[in-house]
Order: sequence, then structure tokens, then C-alpha cells
Amino acid sequence: MVAAAVWVVACMVAGQAASDGLFRLVGRPAQPWAYLIAVAGGFVLVVLGAMLSNLVAGRGRPDLRRDGGGFGQDVMAALDRIAHGDFSVRLPADRRHPLIELIDSVNNLAAELGDLEAQRQGFISNVSHEIQSPLTSIGGFARLLRDPSLTLEAREHYLDIIEAETRRLSKLSDNLLRLSALETGALERQRYRLDEQLRDVILLLEPQWAAKDLDLELATDPSGTEIVADRDLLCQVWINLVQNAIKFTPATGWVRVVLTPAADGWCCQVADSGPGIDPADRPHVFERFYRGDKARGGDGNGLGLALVKRVVELHSGRVDLASAPGAGTAVTVYLPLTQS
Repeated sequence: MVAAAVWVVACMVAGQAASDGLFRLVGRPAQPWAYLIAVAGGFVLVVLGAMLSNLVAGRGRPDLRRDGGGFGQDVMAALDRIAHGDFSVRLPADRRHPLIELIDSVNNLAAELGDLEAQRQGFISNVSHEIQSPLTSIGGFARLLRDPSLTLEAREHYLDIIEAETRRLSKLSDNLLRLSALETGALERQRYRLDEQLRDVILLLEPQWAAKDLDLELATDPSGTEIVADRDLLCQVWINLVQNAIKFTPATGWVRVVLTPAADGWCCQVADSGPGIDPADRPHVFERFYRGDKARGGDGNGLGLALVKRVVELHSGRVDLASAPGAGTAVTVYLPLTQS
């Protein structure tokens, strides 16, 4: 029994190693599917090992149900149900079973795929809602424009709304495409100066902060701020953070962008004097489509900070948020010099 357990563990480890080698050649799929492939590979090795053992012993084709109460049949049935979308299946987890590692792997696989399916359904629901809202507005105001008695002022107002909702749809589509592309984890790294990039972003957004008469300040380290990273993706991070600070800061307020050295890396903080975020909403601000705080509501789609977090994580960094109602918000991004 102990030997069988050791053999199963060895097969599962070998299956993981083989799948990792395959992923290096063809690219790594999403985590649950990578896990499924590794488990399936390990199970195949278990079956092949049993067949080889039986052939050497002269017993011919092995019977996976022998001495196992139909265990092999149960595992195959569970995997078949998982393959057909039933992620509620669980094998009885008797800790004394010699193949308990395989049982745990199948149960963990079903649980992770179930979580992934729930996230997928929620994502589809959120996307449908985000798309339906501007489409309803566009359709409604387009019908109103057919009224020949409309004044020129009303007509211009309706056209402005249609144009704004069209931009909202375009931004949603762009952010969804960016997030989808980031799931591959591919980065195009290059060496460049982080302070110059931040300065360029602030100049790019000058029409927005100048229109609100904001006091915008950039402070960087004079000793040099070189980093090796994906320049385009990090540029999107700074644009999103500074745009958020500008959008949620009242006229004549202030925005501070501070770049400082940290342990083996750089810290960039974007702070504002806006209304802040409610404590109940802070744990969710980096979730896709989350827009809980009405004080910081607007025409966004709740994807900007999700994109920020994903890009920073791809650079082996982290992003933190500090905020309180009436006390502004500060988002801090830490980027290490050495990235995995």
C-alpha cells in the first residue's frame, strides 16, 4: 500500500514536470487548465505504470477495479463529468486510501474549475450590463432626434449624450481587449527612465488638469530612475492612475505624483485631494467592473484599476491603496528592479 502511494505521488510529480516542459514550448494556458493537464498526465502515468507492472508479472491487461472497490472507474467517471461541465463532483476523501493524493487532485481540480466557471458567468453578466446601458441610451436619444419639433439646443444636447456613450463603449472594448491580452502574461521589456515617462504622462494629460485648475506636482529622485519593464503597459498604468486622480479631484484641488527609491526597486505614489473612498468599498476597488462608491462614480466602467493591478503583478510588483472619506486617495505602486 505504501509503495502504491509512493508510485502515485511520483507519477503526479512526473506529470507536472512533463506539463511544465510542454508549456515552455507551446505557451502556458490559464491556471485551471494547466492544472487539469498536469493531473491528467499524472493519471495517465499511473495507468501506464499499472499496465506495465501487470504485463511484467504476466497478468496481461490490468483491472483498475480490482481491490479498489471500483476506484479506477470512479475516477474516470468523475473526470468525465468534469469534462462535461459538472464541477460539483467530489470523490470520497478517505485519508487512509493509498491514492489519496490522486483523490485530492481530482477534487481540487473540480473546485478550481467551478470557481473559474462562476467567475466567467459573473464576467459575462457584468459585460452584458455595461454594454446594455450605453446602447439603451444611444437608442433612446436617437429616437428622440426624430422629433421634428426639437430645438437646436435640445438636438445638440442629445447628440452630445450619444457621442459620450459611444466613447464609453469604445473605452470598455479597449479595456477588455487589454485585459484579455494580459492573460497571456507576455511582456516586451526594455530599459528606460521611469521619471521621464511620468513627466510625459502628466504633459499628455495637461488639458484635463488645467481645465480644473488643479495644482499638479511631480517629484522624482534626481539620482536616476532606470527600470527594465514593458514601457507601453506601464504607461497605461500611470495614465489610468493620474486620470482617476484628476477626475475625482474637485476644481482648484491638488494631485501629487511622487517617485522614490525603495528596497531593490521604485515606489510611485499618485495622491489626490478628492472625496476619498468609503471603507466598505476599498477592498473591492481593484475588482473588474466594481464601482461601489458613488462619491467616486462617473462614466468609467470599473476596469481601469483592474488593469493597473494586473500589469503591476506581471512586473512582480504590488499596488496598495489608502483612502478615507473626505481625506483623498493615494495609490502606491511598487516595482522591483529584478522581476520574475
